[in-house]
Amino acid sequence: MNPSISIVRIGPYHLTPSQIDRIATVLHDFIPTRKPFLLAGYTLKDLARDTQLPLHHISAFINQYHGMHFNEFINRYRVAYFHEKIVNEEWKQKKLGAIAKESGFKNRNTFTIAFKKVHGQNPSAYIKTIKGKVPRESC
Repeated sequence: MNPSISIVRIGPYHLTPSQIDRIATVLHDFIPTRKPFLLAGYTLKDLARDTQLPLHHISAFINQYHGMHFNEFINRYRVAYFHEKIVNEEWKQKKLGAIAKESGFKNRNTFTIAFKKVHGQNPSAYIKTIKGKVPRESC
């Protein structure tokens, strides 16, 4: 082993700093650009396939460096996408269930739970504060 190369232990996996940098670069380039989070049901296995990174390395990286599991990680991208889109007048008129699905969530309830985890309030209350109007609640 080369003494100038340090090894970082992430869970049961030992990754070099260059491996960690590569994972970070690939994930943080791929996800915002390709927007795989818009696919409801997108999994860690899908991300590993699409990025050609080892599944267990991605999982360990997300757990260690983002302090969360994959579903929470991907849901944060979905919530961020919602933030980008909610300024559009068209989105203001949509039902909350439609907004959730277009943001990549399987349903409105999953969206509400993820949104509350990020913002501490439900999406309807948030929309009301920024837009002055809540989308229709029915799906």
